[in-house]
Amino acid sequence: MKTIQLVEWNGFDARRFLDEHWQHTPLLIRGWLKPAALGIDQIVAAAGDDDLGSRLVVGSFENLDWTLEYGPFPEDDLPSLDRPYQSLLVQDMDKKYSQVAELLDAFSFLPNWLLDDVMVSQAGPGGSVGPHVDAYDVFLVQAAGARRWELASSFQPDLNEDFELAVLRNFKAEASCVAEPGDVLYVPPGVAHHGIAQQNSQTWSVGLRAPSSAELLSELAAFLGEHEARLPRLNPLKYDTERAERIDQTLLQHARRLLAQAVQLDDEALVSWLGQTLTAYRQWSPGSGDDSAPEMDIDPPLVFAPGTRLAWSDSGLLFVNGQQWACPPEFAQALCRSCRIEEWPEDEEARKLVENLIEQDELIRP
Repeated sequence: MKTIQLVEWNGFDARRFLDEHWQHTPLLIRGWLKPAALGIDQIVAAAGDDDLGSRLVVGSFENLDWTLEYGPFPEDDLPSLDRPYQSLLVQDMDKKYSQVAELLDAFSFLPNWLLDDVMVSQAGPGGSVGPHVDAYDVFLVQAAGARRWELASSFQPDLNEDFELAVLRNFKAEASCVAEPGDVLYVPPGVAHHGIAQQNSQTWSVGLRAPSSAELLSELAAFLGEHEARLPRLNPLKYDTERAERIDQTLLQHARRLLAQAVQLDDEALVSWLGQTLTAYRQWSPGSGDDSAPEMDIDPPLVFAPGTRLAWSDSGLLFVNGQQWACPPEFAQALCRSCRIEEWPEDEEARKLVENLIEQDELIRP
């Protein structure tokens, strides 16, 4: 892999980004997004929330003295968040804070089902989680303070096993930059990156995750087991009588044909399975909340519940959190783009869909 040449833009062009950088090369976008940083009281409250994954990381790559604690953290147990070499990270902040969720509107050029969560990192001077590599795309939005980022495309993948934290054992930066408030660094999968807070710093990480091929195969196997009861079994017509237990070429070829036949779904079945799988993937599952029956007489405006994953198809299907609904394609596309309903639709099928989504607690009052 070639050494990274970090490109900088002033402002953002979605089409150009997809053509030149998406899942390919890092990009620093100066002044693109300027969210209002969360207050320390909000960060502390979030760290104590059972529904949100939180971690407290202390240490530095230079001193190799990492410690890692998992939340939730009662407020009285948290140290001051401006301590040097300390980072507090809280996942799924978009599910709890509307000002964080609003940031995702800037990523409407990507599929809704690809948006995973927004993690907020509050760090003191020198705060870091070490050099690491992710298997997914991430946009690192600087909300407050400054953070130095070091990147490398060529590195030894070995992790330092002395720590629970997934830190690369050896890391040498090929490119670096300092992100100021409003700057956004895009890091594609497989690029190692190391962020170090230059002072008290708050970074919002927009993570994008799609299922791996192994995860898709696992989900497909479950789908086939549930819907395709008459799939043939692995039982070749011919055996070597002298070596009947041997896994030979005949058995291998039969297994290949069997597996290939099993995944030959027609378009209708494939769309149904894929839509349900993509919108159920890594679905956010908060703890028990209000179990009261939903209000059936509520009127728009309505929005999808936090963490909802959406997709649609030209065949007239809307997919919501692993479920599929009949829906006019134009209305389904509009729902996936805006994630809200301003008024009751005139189309009878679309209106019935809205009523069902309200009943399922998928559509709620903003």
